[in-house]
Amino acid sequence: MGTAIDNYIQKVTEEVKSHIQNDFNLNNIAFKNFSSFDYINFYLIYKYILNEEKDDFFISIPEDEYRPNFFASIFHSVVLIKLFQNYFYHNNHKPILQTNDLVYGKIGKENRILIVKGVGPDTLRIHLRFPKKNENGAVNTLIPFKNQTKINPNLTNGRNTVKYINAYKEFLNENFGVNFPFITDFSKRTLVIADTKFFKENDSLPVNYTNKKGKNKNELPFFNYLIECCNDFKTAKNYLFDKDYSFDEVVIIGDTKYRDCFTELLQESKWKGKAKNIIIIGTNEPSNEYPFKKWLWSNQEIRLSNNENLKIISKEVVKFEDLYNELNNFSTLIEKYKTEKNINLSFVFRYLNFFYKIIVVDSNISKGMYQEYADRLLHYFSSDNFDEELKNNFYKNDIYNPTEINECKESIIQHFKSISNTLQERNPKWETIVRKSRELQKFYLLVEKKSYDIIKNQLQKFRINNVVLVSDKRIDNKILYWEKCFNDEFNSEDKTFIIPYLNNYDTLNRLYELKGKTIILCYENIDEIVFDKLIKNKLANENSRISHKDRNSFIKTRFTLKEEYLKPNPLDSLFDLEDNFRDKSNTTNEELELPKDKILYEIVFTDGSIEKFESTKGIFLIENSVQIKTTIGEIYEGAKIRFYQNNNPEVFKKILKIFDSEGLLKSFDSYSQSWKTTLIKLLSKYRSIEDLHSKLFDNSNRINLVTFKNYFDKNSSTRFPRIKVLNAIKNHCISTGLDNELIVTDYDKFIIFSKKDHSIRQQAGRLLGSDLLDYVASDKTEKSDALTKLNDEIIEKLIETIVEKVIKQKKISNEE
Repeated sequence: MGTAIDNYIQKVTEEVKSHIQNDFNLNNIAFKNFSSFDYINFYLIYKYILNEEKDDFFISIPEDEYRPNFFASIFHSVVLIKLFQNYFYHNNHKPILQTNDLVYGKIGKENRILIVKGVGPDTLRIHLRFPKKNENGAVNTLIPFKNQTKINPNLTNGRNTVKYINAYKEFLNENFGVNFPFITDFSKRTLVIADTKFFKENDSLPVNYTNKKGKNKNELPFFNYLIECCNDFKTAKNYLFDKDYSFDEVVIIGDTKYRDCFTELLQESKWKGKAKNIIIIGTNEPSNEYPFKKWLWSNQEIRLSNNENLKIISKEVVKFEDLYNELNNFSTLIEKYKTEKNINLSFVFRYLNFFYKIIVVDSNISKGMYQEYADRLLHYFSSDNFDEELKNNFYKNDIYNPTEINECKESIIQHFKSISNTLQERNPKWETIVRKSRELQKFYLLVEKKSYDIIKNQLQKFRINNVVLVSDKRIDNKILYWEKCFNDEFNSEDKTFIIPYLNNYDTLNRLYELKGKTIILCYENIDEIVFDKLIKNKLANENSRISHKDRNSFIKTRFTLKEEYLKPNPLDSLFDLEDNFRDKSNTTNEELELPKDKILYEIVFTDGSIEKFESTKGIFLIENSVQIKTTIGEIYEGAKIRFYQNNNPEVFKKILKIFDSEGLLKSFDSYSQSWKTTLIKLLSKYRSIEDLHSKLFDNSNRINLVTFKNYFDKNSSTRFPRIKVLNAIKNHCISTGLDNELIVTDYDKFIIFSKKDHSIRQQAGRLLGSDLLDYVASDKTEKSDALTKLNDEIIEKLIETIVEKVIKQKKISNEE
């Protein structure tokens, strides 16, 4: 496709140049550094502005960052085109010179500001407006009457006035020739709303910048301005749209300048008659319903038209027959249910992504990671949510046999276990990374933030020192992370990036912004499928932009691309982009690829102490005197860990208050105790907890009996149970005459408070887990937003409670 686009760009550039050079000298200085990208944009704006009857215009540039020359080229394009447009109006409406008008003209070899004292058919009698010290400005002088034009009579003799006027004249001479009139009154005018980078070259040109306070400077000779500029719509509304004059066009550059105000912009400009048309230059169209004429640049077009190399995302195919066979067997099972019983269980495929991307190998911590994921899967497969989703798929096809449903469930679990065991025995993607480290002088490896320390330690074990890790999220200023890779000072063609797994449109699009070589590791006929699908979709998107019908109204050159078809693969269903990778822009990979329910672990330490932690709690693992940041879920029995131990209730309350913006902590405590008190009242009506459990719950809402018994334990840490448990308690209270219980009279607040209490404690837990440990790991230099809300004294107290212990036993807790 690259060659086809390159040929297309060359032909389009030749076509637009042939049109532009009819009115502009392409050898002039303004075009000196123009690329094909600049020439085409110039032509688009030129053709659009000169066309009288037209829809508004949208130029889409699908990049987060514009090229360094972009604002300068658009600036010169608009200035030149508007001057050219005003030239024709000026020729048809030449101003009549009168006595005492100011003009700009030549005396001897020097251009000066002059006062007209008499107008003849061929000559002007003039005085000097700003005579020098040795000159008598009132001496009558005759000069030829050529194409002099009026200039602003209120012009002051500022420090730079003459310099700017001479520069404007020189600009006109260089770009239009010496006979081009010194135009100072502009009937064809444009308003530009853009970043201040756009206005940096406007000192001597008829371009006026109005700041947020409405201030502007006037050391120039113009009656009005060819182009009015400001930084945002609010400034335009307050200081420019309220004046008497109007504009031919409003040009808005950058999504942030129009994203949240497009409707109001239309109202204040077009609908009130302040502007005839709008030109939007940005990434995303401001409205899908508004009728724009469009030119949609594609990523590869922009690269090639800016004389950059074509960006190619390459794949490194990694063979792994054992994994392929396991997945094929699993896919066959799911397909069998679909074809024979019309039951679609493909939703479980998303939980396979963990196995495609993992590169941690052959260590206690890798075993811990696999075990933690197995725990989460088993917890999910045993959960009410999974049971409900599984049963619903069977029930809607009139299959109610519980044995058949359980057999299906067990088969799914066994397949996940087999796949996990296969990868624990061998990890070919890691083997490829090791091989690449020997073949390449240096490369950058993208890893998840939570695995950064683990992979760093693994590289050291393998004595690999030419691989630079890139965290997918920011850790601290010292460690390279994903967004930093796109900074101008870092992003260069001499770098090579290796990505262990790709399954998402957003990441693919960002990869095209990297200038260096990019290699995606793909298991042959496994995640190679999703890579090929993503690339195909990307090419289709590029083609649709280049082939958009609106281009036909600007150019005659056409683009055609032969579509390439992907060969069918037995594992295609594992990578359904629509079903398994939808709406990824607002969802983290972890949320999509892992079961949502987090695991609560009960940890027994060698000192006899017992703690209960969520699987995601951040801890330091100590291995061979090296400190590795990881989570409780991924550590193993016998591991030595460092973690924050919450043994200071007062400090913990202060932390909770940080996140309690509504001041509801006391209410949370009251309601948290209330439902437990109600449960004890209900228990008094029955012989045992088992009897109460059987009365409260049926098959539709049943929970584990062990979990239910924990609710009666005085030391239970459960603040609120699941919503279905609260609902069951409320309904049973009503049926047994306990109508005045708080859970009956104020049930809605229980729902709200349980969610808010969980959210606040989760945020506090994150602060005392990951945030605190990140702060310690950064040598106390990097504070999270939450930590900055605590004073240093409290933070030091928290650090003092970080303890070091050895795990004797780790098991899943039945407590919710």
